[in-house]
Amino acid sequence: MGPAETVILLSIDGMRWDYPARARAPALASMAAQGASAGSLVPPFPSSTFPSHATLATGVYPDRHGIVNNEFFDRVRGDFRRDDDPAWLLAEPLWVTAERQGVRTAIAHWVFSYAPWRGIAATHRMPFSAETRDSEKIDRILDWLSLSGRDRPRLILAYLHGPDAVGHSEGPDAPAVLDRVLRTDRLVARLLKALDGVPRSALVVVSDHGMAVVSRTLRTRGILGVGEARRARAVSTGAVSNIYCPDARACSAAEAALRRIEGLSLFQLDRLPEGLRYGVPSRTGDLVAIAPMGAYFVDGTKETPPARGMHGYRPELREMQGIFFARGAGVKAGARRDSLRAVDVAPFICRLLGIAPAPDIDGVAPENLLAGTHPVPPPASGSPATTDPGRPGGTTQYPGIFLGQGRAPADRPPPPPVAGDAWRATLTRAGRRSEPPSTYPFVASARTRLSFPASIVVSTAMASAVAGSKRCPTVWIA
Repeated sequence: MGPAETVILLSIDGMRWDYPARARAPALASMAAQGASAGSLVPPFPSSTFPSHATLATGVYPDRHGIVNNEFFDRVRGDFRRDDDPAWLLAEPLWVTAERQGVRTAIAHWVFSYAPWRGIAATHRMPFSAETRDSEKIDRILDWLSLSGRDRPRLILAYLHGPDAVGHSEGPDAPAVLDRVLRTDRLVARLLKALDGVPRSALVVVSDHGMAVVSRTLRTRGILGVGEARRARAVSTGAVSNIYCPDARACSAAEAALRRIEGLSLFQLDRLPEGLRYGVPSRTGDLVAIAPMGAYFVDGTKETPPARGMHGYRPELREMQGIFFARGAGVKAGARRDSLRAVDVAPFICRLLGIAPAPDIDGVAPENLLAGTHPVPPPASGSPATTDPGRPGGTTQYPGIFLGQGRAPADRPPPPPVAGDAWRATLTRAGRRSEPPSTYPFVASARTRLSFPASIVVSTAMASAVAGSKRCPTVWIA
């Protein structure tokens, strides 16, 4: 057992790094004075709720946990629309790590926690309801703390709505945002008071992202509404649009249309900046567009009230960064650092509890925020995370060359040697020599088939993956 017998991880949606100081939030200020804090918490990319909470829970980036935005398209499973099915999550979450090691857990409204993940679930779960108020979640946490014996959880995770909604509707500088911050701070104060009576307890308060001022919408239906670009599909959330193309011509047209937008950043899947940690071939899309600051994407034709605040931009932007406060057993009093990464939160929690984190995670526990010297538990063996790179839907296993089998990109082994152009299928239509080979990877798996006309040349790397009739071959890229 670690220095803390009970740990609560509380996430507050949309609590930007500077909100507590601007609102003069007393409970969070007391946590900084009596415990540890960071000037900001740096989210993953994109800085949005679902990918950020997946990173907080797993200690890995989206290229490994697979949640590439609040909404996206998976070429195996189909559409992800803020879904809570844990089968979407490709990396082991913190509550599963704890339960595997005999630590009882309880969760109030954390994404992907409402059902077992690969057969393991939290001991206590609060059914989701959009009508549940943040104060009711605090009530439930206090109820869990009052349990005794084996029913009592040692690890509790909870999500609060916080100032996110008002930040979107009125903007991050609106007085209503600071009012919501103070209301949330009073809930934190309730928890702190309750934990004063719980021996060897610790509270960690974080947020998923910040908020930036916006005044302009980028409507993907109009941007991609001409010529071949119409065949591309945009799935957008906030500042990020993931573009999925049926073929290279549609991708080329979509790319040309998007590049006309001043200040927009656009990347092809296989040319994503390594630092984004964002490449999940079956989910990321053929193109990734990042809106310029002050603008955000909107799909479809439905008219909605314009937002005044938005997030999802690159995490190094200060406006996108969140909060980190910790107080209690195992936390170094008065410790502070300029910033902390969201991937470091899960291993920090593990160190407080004295349990081993999931193997090969990206995060590292911040030693300068821990009180005393706590031995680092050896990585747990036999975890699903060590043996399975992820099975969406519990059926189709992604190939290791795509997901790295639990390794960070820099540590991933090279793909198996093959003839031709290595592991990516470069498809060139025969009889159209003027058309250059596609630079857009076509990605599928055993359940997704890409059918092409009979006149097609498949690279030697993929020769063994061709099946079907000569008239209309089916390419399996897996």
